[in-house]
Amino acid sequence: MRSFSRRQTLSFLGAGAFSMGGGYYLYGARSSAPSSLPEPAERPLLKVMVTAGQDEYLIPSPLDHEFVSGQRHPVFGYNGSSPGPSIRIRRGETFEKTIRNDLDVPTTVHWHGLVLPSDVDGHPADILGPGVEKRITFPVIQRAALNWYHPHPHESTGAQAWGGLAGFFVVEDDEEEALRLPKGDRELLLAIRDAQIDQNGSLFYPNVLAGAEGDFPVINGVSWPSARMGNQFYRLRILNAANARVFRLHSQAPLILIGNDGGLLEQATAVDVIEIGPAERVDILLDLRNILPGRTIGIDCEASRWRLLQIDVVEAAKDPWQPPTQLSRINRLHHSGPPDRVFRFENDQRINGREYNMALTDFVVPFGKVERWRFESSGGAPHPIHVHGGHFQIQSREGGRGQIMPWETGWKDTVLMWAQESIEVLVAFDQYEGRYLLHCHKLEHEDHGMMMNFVVSRNPVEAAERAENERLFGPLCIAPAV
Repeated sequence: MRSFSRRQTLSFLGAGAFSMGGGYYLYGARSSAPSSLPEPAERPLLKVMVTAGQDEYLIPSPLDHEFVSGQRHPVFGYNGSSPGPSIRIRRGETFEKTIRNDLDVPTTVHWHGLVLPSDVDGHPADILGPGVEKRITFPVIQRAALNWYHPHPHESTGAQAWGGLAGFFVVEDDEEEALRLPKGDRELLLAIRDAQIDQNGSLFYPNVLAGAEGDFPVINGVSWPSARMGNQFYRLRILNAANARVFRLHSQAPLILIGNDGGLLEQATAVDVIEIGPAERVDILLDLRNILPGRTIGIDCEASRWRLLQIDVVEAAKDPWQPPTQLSRINRLHHSGPPDRVFRFENDQRINGREYNMALTDFVVPFGKVERWRFESSGGAPHPIHVHGGHFQIQSREGGRGQIMPWETGWKDTVLMWAQESIEVLVAFDQYEGRYLLHCHKLEHEDHGMMMNFVVSRNPVEAAERAENERLFGPLCIAPAV
């Protein structure tokens, strides 16, 4: 496999990126300093995410994009859009797509939240060079949930995601459909992130180890958007697509939590504030029934004081639908013993003192076995910890916030860990064998080595011996049996 240097990955679309004081520009000429994109006098309309048709291709490529009306900025997207087209598919169907890389740098596509064979997971080692195509196919075996797709090339995931490479992957099933949740115009997919531009209108990437944060919000590719909503229930399915920013969301209307990364929770829960780290998702009902028509409210970010989405409430027909109290049944994992593994996330962007090596296996997990994993933070937090290849259930949190939040119950693939916290989860990989990843989803931490490879195997002793030999002697080439 051809290797790409850090200099090559940061050269990012040919002449498109220029180093400057811990950051660089994506396209365009350098200016004296980064700028901001202030809230306009009239907010643009929220972009409604378009569901992908039966297109054979998913194509990452450069494009010009409007964060606000009349101002075009060079970004990246899929199939000419940023975010890319939303994919909707039912549980039990087979997903097929050809990925063609129209960028000038290597990339991968990771299907975040999906349980799928490791050879189509989008691991950093499965790189697609410029102009390269790869046909992928996999069965959709999991319950209904909001998942997403994004790039995962080692050392440049942060830059490519900051450029706009992301898209929704929605799985639907009969259980969710039976609840008659709001749909159509009353179901909104919201990808929330932040960004920064320079004085010439070029996207500026503040590539800092602590995590890239911008100075204006972007929702579905639009800055400071607004939406007209009737005084009814709306379903908001929210993805934190930011590189590093944590969003604490609240509204002047009641919020009812119904789901998270892994789909529906067992019960609907009223919440005042929802804290969502990078890569996490929440599914909420926004109750506008008692908001008077003509009033303006919002979905707001508490810390930054941003109004992420302005909501102009209008009169709507009465709808007798009420959210059910019982949403789903979740099969609980069981493990009463001490942690099988401890992962310490450290200030130097290492896990257990190790810097990521793409070619090596850090640990082996027995197929189908329930394990207890303990995550510990010794600095550099927050760390949104993501596990590929499966889902987990959070058992406890010590230190810091000291509790499991309502949006952290049920099935998760990402959990937010603050400073001096420790979190224990139960996990079992019972669908596929193969190589997967554990990593911090603060993308600058990830790019600097806060990742681990692990292998799921029905023969864990043999797999562990092979991993140790690779660590001692380098990757091994095993001749096929004759």
